[in-house]
Amino acid sequence: MKDNLRRDRDGLSVLQSIAIFLVVVLSLIVLVTVLSNLWPRFTGALANYSTNETVFGPTVKSLTPILVGICVLLVVLAIVFLNGIFRNDET
Repeated sequence: MKDNLRRDRDGLSVLQSIAIFLVVVLSLIVLVTVLSNLWPRFTGALANYSTNETVFGPTVKSLTPILVGICVLLVVLAIVFLNGIFRNDET
């Protein structure tokens, strides 16, 4: 039984899964921290732009936070799923 556990290479995938999970959680923490620090300046600049520009200002002011949210979601999905797609399984 001890011999089989020593030669078991499938246990490495568990370690890789834990490492991927930790990287995703840490990157999300960094992303939320950066966005929360920059968000007030960003929304203030959007408000100034929407008052100065009468044609496109209100549209840009309403669509930009939605686009930022979609970009954040795409970054999270890319980190989670692309890591599994490009994994080199040499079995």
